Amino acid sequence: MRHPLSALTYFQRNPAKVLPMGFVIVLCVFLIASIATIVNSIDLTILTIYGYTRHYTYVIPQRVTQNVPDDQVKIVRRDPRVDRVMNAGVFFTNIKTVMGRLPFVVLGVEGKDQEYLLKRVGTGLVAGRLPADGMPEAVLSEPLVQNKNIKLGDLVAGPTDEGGISGSPVAVRLVGILKGPTWIAFTSRSFCDQTFLTSPRCVVFTTKKPGDLFAVNQELMPAGRKSEGKLAPSKVQLLSFQNLVRELRDSLSSMYLIMAVVNGTVIFVIALMSGMLSNIYFTQRIAEFAVLAAIGYQRARLITRVVGETFLLTIIGWLLGALVTLVMLSYLKTAVFEPRGLIINPRDIFAYKYTIPIPFSITAFAVATIALRLLRLDPVTIIERR
Repeated sequence: MRHPLSALTYFQRNPAKVLPMGFVIVLCVFLIASIATIVNSIDLTILTIYGYTRHYTYVIPQRVTQNVPDDQVKIVRRDPRVDRVMNAGVFFTNIKTVMGRLPFVVLGVEGKDQEYLLKRVGTGLVAGRLPADGMPEAVLSEPLVQNKNIKLGDLVAGPTDEGGISGSPVAVRLVGILKGPTWIAFTSRSFCDQTFLTSPRCVVFTTKKPGDLFAVNQELMPAGRKSEGKLAPSKVQLLSFQNLVRELRDSLSSMYLIMAVVNGTVIFVIALMSGMLSNIYFTQRIAEFAVLAAIGYQRARLITRVVGETFLLTIIGWLLGALVTLVMLSYLKTAVFEPRGLIINPRDIFAYKYTIPIPFSITAFAVATIALRLLRLDPVTIIERR
């Protein structure tokens, strides 16, 4: 037989009183975790869109020249960790993001280099074919196709593009779809050379060991200390993962600060309100505690019961809240956010950590206030309703 002071006993006999408080905890967890996930999605979105920089790096000439200077190319080739150095052209296609339309680079390289890079990023064709040499054609990865809501034969970029930047003076058609974890787009190098006569040409390089790419980037042009690298910032700039992340977060630092303040305020207010609700929840049961005290139960035992009930209720509520958040965000991810250019991670552990103050605040409010009242409690007065 279950002990009469067990938390489960009260929950079983009084579900109508327990469920409202449990529902509040579930809503608090869902609200905080959802806000934190959406805030984190801004960073995740940009790093996902430009995730190709984890696999290869662009060396781009400064505006004073159209091509990467030979002496800078030699510096890159001289590093024994570098595997392949490729001459390339680029143009841009507009994609939807939470910050509006942004340009995504369509890389123009020779056929053998296309196959090499596809293998490097773990991507392959699932529909169509690779672009023909010199033709206004491109292949895009599946996320890009979904983002632009296009299909084989549709326009990838052209002179009539709306929003963002105009990607091409001629209409470029989608001839192939790529499947893989990385957002990439390719066209032929000869098409870029023939069509974008005044556009700068870049150099793309990879390393023999993929894990060495970041170290090579740091030696060539360190993030935040470009003048200390082997490459000359006056001649070229390096589109590396490290530089991209640094410049992105610098440009969005004000927005991140605002979001952090808003998020912190919401967490504090919700934690405070949930703690106050827990106090009301236990205050309404003060007569119950008075009866238990009158029949001989020690105050310390009653306080232990409050702790046990609060702990069990908050843990169950937190788990249900986390489950509801996971289910709802998983649905919203595919139905609402991703079609609008916002990438979220429903399993973002760092988002759920912001919900930890909820059980602590509820327990602190409940135990502190009820313990204080129990220590001053006069059972006879409560029972006689005086």
